[in-house]
Amino acid sequence: MDRTENEPLDSGAVVATSSEVVAEAHGSYVHLSDAEFRARIRSAYRHLATCDLCPRRCGAHRLAGDTGYCGAALKPKVFVWNLHRGEEPPVSGTRGSGTVFFSGCNLNCCYCQNYPLSQLHHGTQMLVGQLAAALIELQGKGAHNINFVTPSHQVPQLLAAVFAARKQGLRIPIVYNTSSYDEPSTLALLDGIVDIYLGDLRYTDEAVAMQLSGVPDYVQVAERALIEMHRQVGDISVDDLGRYIPRGLIVRYLILPHHTGMAQEVFRFVSHQLSLQTYVSVMTQYFPAYKAFDRALGISRKLTDAECDRVMRTWSRSGLVHGWVQDIGDDGGA
Repeated sequence: MDRTENEPLDSGAVVATSSEVVAEAHGSYVHLSDAEFRARIRSAYRHLATCDLCPRRCGAHRLAGDTGYCGAALKPKVFVWNLHRGEEPPVSGTRGSGTVFFSGCNLNCCYCQNYPLSQLHHGTQMLVGQLAAALIELQGKGAHNINFVTPSHQVPQLLAAVFAARKQGLRIPIVYNTSSYDEPSTLALLDGIVDIYLGDLRYTDEAVAMQLSGVPDYVQVAERALIEMHRQVGDISVDDLGRYIPRGLIVRYLILPHHTGMAQEVFRFVSHQLSLQTYVSVMTQYFPAYKAFDRALGISRKLTDAECDRVMRTWSRSGLVHGWVQDIGDDGGA
């Protein structure tokens, strides 16, 4: 993606000010004791007996191989892992982020651009040891971090793989890249393990969330989850050399056609409930995919320049001082 960092957005101006250099650092999990790590893993797997790992609480007996609402059972299911250079600067840096795209999802977004893996569940079931080996491979390729994409329903497997990979020399930070439809008690298991949270705030209207993502309580759940993420890692910051320190929360907001009015509430939540220093990533990449071509949904087209300008004007009045905006001409995805 083509994003630029913003000073306070006076009159909607966008001013590039920081490099994309990331300070090298070990992941927080390096300092966690084996006993505490194992306890977290055991606790996480217990949630799979009658699955309440995420706010769906579908009750699937995933330990016995049953699949939950998300389409996942016991073994981790992965679509692909690779180096990705299209994330926000503190994540992609100069060498790329080691992304692991999990299959399945606990949302049902009608416009999902990754629907073959999220909704159709394409991917390969792996042993935890195989997933750990993939993490080591990504570190060997120079990844700044391990970036778990759509991990809410795979937290036990994520923890077990990171623990196994640590024994093989994994040291780079962990990124949790999520829709934010997360259970705070599950997020608590990641405290001291995840270094960067990439959390969406997609909606501020529950009716819209139900219509477009099939969940009746997204707003209250996501806001509660983002508060927990921020409690754990705080805000992204820079060191004395101007390099991003790889720890903190980034809130993503995807602009949807006809729904730009939600931007004001998104920015208000971030500024009032999190921090004026929280980085916000405004994403203009939307294009209709999957089921979004149904005109009754009202999102069967790309964004207009006017819609993006409206959101940027809202941002400039929000008091937020850090973040990025994606170039509207870029069709890339995160």
